Amino acid sequence: MDASPTATATVATATAAASAAIPRRQVDFAFDPAQVPADWYRDDAFLSTFLDALSLLFPEGERFFVESVKKLRHHVADPGLAAAVTGFIGQEAMHGKEHRAFNQMLAGHGLTTAPRLERQLEGLLRLVRRALPARSQLAATCALEHFTAMMAEAALRHAGMRDAMHPTVRPLWVWHALAENEHKAVAFDVYRAAGGGYARRAGIMVLTTLVFFAFTAWVHGHFLAERRLLRRPWRWARGLAHMWLYPGWFTRLVPAYLAYFRPGFHPDDRDTSALLAAWRERLFGEHGELRDNLRGAWVTPEVA
Repeated sequence: MDASPTATATVATATAAASAAIPRRQVDFAFDPAQVPADWYRDDAFLSTFLDALSLLFPEGERFFVESVKKLRHHVADPGLAAAVTGFIGQEAMHGKEHRAFNQMLAGHGLTTAPRLERQLEGLLRLVRRALPARSQLAATCALEHFTAMMAEAALRHAGMRDAMHPTVRPLWVWHALAENEHKAVAFDVYRAAGGGYARRAGIMVLTTLVFFAFTAWVHGHFLAERRLLRRPWRWARGLAHMWLYPGWFTRLVPAYLAYFRPGFHPDDRDTSALLAAWRERLFGEHGELRDNLRGAWVTPEVA
């Protein structure tokens, strides 16, 4: 059952007050297939193509996120949350732009099916838009934003995960991870302001999990086939062990994933404010690692 819009708007107001400024940072990254190795993550083809598959999902997926939030933003009465929505939209637009550039590079690595697979994702999302009401579409966005927030926090906290990336692509993924955690609560707060309740949220998370992993596996399988690895499962062993055994990055995410099903869950239950402050300074401070990639940044006045 969905909650009443009045009650949830009150809760959304309280949570929005805790939201930090969400700046849209206009960045530019260049990806040259001659400079970026095909096995750019840990020199491992299985893991690299898995992350390539995730990147392929981002441009269309984040367009869906933005649309689902826009459809229900009229329920937002709190100025802080309204400003956070503006920041969320700006950040997601930049993610789509930069990952599209990364995805265009994949053809240079021999992954020529990428454009066709992206069109298939676009078709799947059109079906979702027709089949699900607006609140359920936003619930799916909340679920996927939880996935990205979990993975992004892990990347920011664990140097081993970042160090495994080739330096030509590491800036993209670290920048993306920072922004995902900056806006991790926005879609969730809009969902509650629009009267979205627990039953819908939990049920859509189960459905979204199944569809997300199925489609990611579909894309990953195509990429493995193009790399002539699909029928060589013994070549997958090192990558699977890295994901699920040691260091087991995905296994480590299970408790955070299950926390989403707690009725009183909120994304800000995991306090990442100190982590984000440290990474903002590290990347975009006076001597920040990505200052040279930054073309502009601004914060919505209401939350500046």
